[in-house]
Amino acid sequence: MMIRKATLTGFSILALIVHVTVATASEPISHEAMVKAAIEKHILPHFETLKAAAEPLPAAVANVCKTGSAEANRELSEQFDKAVIAYAGVDFLRFGPMLEKGRREQLSFWPDPRGYLARQMRLILTKQDESIAQPGAIGKQSAAVQGLTALEILIRDADVPLGPGEPAHYRCLFAEAIAANIVRLSNEIVTEWEKPGGWAEKMLHAGPENDTYKNPSEAAVEVVKALIVGLSLTADLQIKPQIDPKIRLKPPYDKSGLQKPYYAASIASLHQLYTVLQLEDYLTPDKRWMKDWVAGTWRALEASDGAGGHAAHAERDDAPTPREVFDRTNGLRNMVSNRLSVAAKLTVGFNELDGD
Repeated sequence: MMIRKATLTGFSILALIVHVTVATASEPISHEAMVKAAIEKHILPHFETLKAAAEPLPAAVANVCKTGSAEANRELSEQFDKAVIAYAGVDFLRFGPMLEKGRREQLSFWPDPRGYLARQMRLILTKQDESIAQPGAIGKQSAAVQGLTALEILIRDADVPLGPGEPAHYRCLFAEAIAANIVRLSNEIVTEWEKPGGWAEKMLHAGPENDTYKNPSEAAVEVVKALIVGLSLTADLQIKPQIDPKIRLKPPYDKSGLQKPYYAASIASLHQLYTVLQLEDYLTPDKRWMKDWVAGTWRALEASDGAGGHAAHAERDDAPTPREVFDRTNGLRNMVSNRLSVAAKLTVGFNELDGD
């Protein structure tokens, strides 16, 4: 009996040690730590990537306009594609510096179901006011003609291609102004995040004196809402038009053939942010099924190429249909909104897409 009791006691102690170790390892991070991790591991690196991708654009445009060579055009195309893909990774971070002064719309005026961009571009190209080349002039134009979507129209126009000839003279002035503006906008966003007293400090120093975030939970809610917005954008703007013929919405940057890379970059960025937030650590042991479902959903989203096909190097062997991708994305959005955020004691409420 003594041996049996000693054995049971030793087993109980070992079990207790294991339990404490596991509990400590999965202890949820604080809301303040959640915000810090999101800023340092996701938000700032992605905006820095956008800034770096935008910087070569003015020189690439100028080279095409000067030489018109195939090599220069190829270089411009590659640099433009990199900038668009970098933007896809931050499109859903629609708060702070991206929201201020309408910088998001200026960087990328999409979606545009009413064709507003095309009309504005025609007006400017018809008027041919060369003052648009003056520093800061493009920033006074409509947001639609200031960024990547406008630049795409100019660099993909086969009828009047950019080059040294007279027909493209004004278009080159316009394109160079847009490229410089994209650099300005991406630089401003990074500066507004990183400067002393900037948005990063605002989110990391929540409190009664903070004019935006009165406590760390409010700052954490902001980041979780961005994740939810990103899932909404992917489902409603990239996937839903493929399953609902009544929705007449062109894919993002379709003139450049970037629908699939844009989707892949969006999903990769969203998955990274989800992982950084560590919301699953707030779930109780009986909610393990949620973690398994979420893991399967990310595999499905990453197995899709965003256009009904199968993504290369995906963990899942088959290609999810657009309907499955749409349903999975909405399911994940609801999981984050109604389950995970609740478990983390974060009141998400409404986001900017509600009611659309």
